[in-house]
Amino acid sequence: MNKLNAILLVIVVLSAWSVVTSTHVSRKLYSDLQKERKSAQQLEIEFGQLQLEQSTWGAHAVIEKAASSRLDMHTPDPRQIQVISPGKGM
Repeated sequence: MNKLNAILLVIVVLSAWSVVTSTHVSRKLYSDLQKERKSAQQLEIEFGQLQLEQSTWGAHAVIEKAASSRLDMHTPDPRQIQVISPGKGM
């Protein structure tokens, strides 16, 4: 009977060790997953901001190119610019 008890004790200890190890690994992997999700969320935010910036720059460049090539428009010389203020009657 002593031999059977010793074998059962070894099996119980190994089983408990296995549970502790798998729990630790599971918690570590879950922690890593949360960090990666947070990193992915940050990257998605940054990507959205970069897309917005790209569309802004792209739209300005397209408009400026069309104005200069199709309409023969150009930026006026600073000496040609006049600022007009509204009169007192308005």
